Amino acid sequence: VFGPTPRSHSFKMNRKERRLALKSALSYKVLDNELIVLDSLNLESNKTKEMVEILANLKVDRNILIVVDELDDNVVLATRNLSNVLLLSADEINTMDIVSAHALIATESAIKSVEEALK
Repeated sequence: VFGPTPRSHSFKMNRKERRLALKSALSYKVLDNELIVLDSLNLESNKTKEMVEILANLKVDRNILIVVDELDDNVVLATRNLSNVLLLSADEINTMDIVSAHALIATESAIKSVEEALK
């Protein structure tokens, strides 16, 4: 008689709380020396091998989050086959992805756009 009723188990989180969580996650990455800032991330070709070489030169492994200001076709094609790399634009960044990544690689322009969004 009293069967299951469909309902949503989601909850609303305030904008200020979301911003504060993002700020604290970024600050923990800086304190733990897990943030790498690059001038720019431009690849000559769309080869995954080239991206692997860049990541090897930066000495990062495991889960990597790469944040760029604008998604470049070569960067997207070079990172999509790597299972431990997540590529996001600066406006798509969220707290869960930052916390789950062991290293955060960002370009200077992406950092500036994230700073403007958090003001």
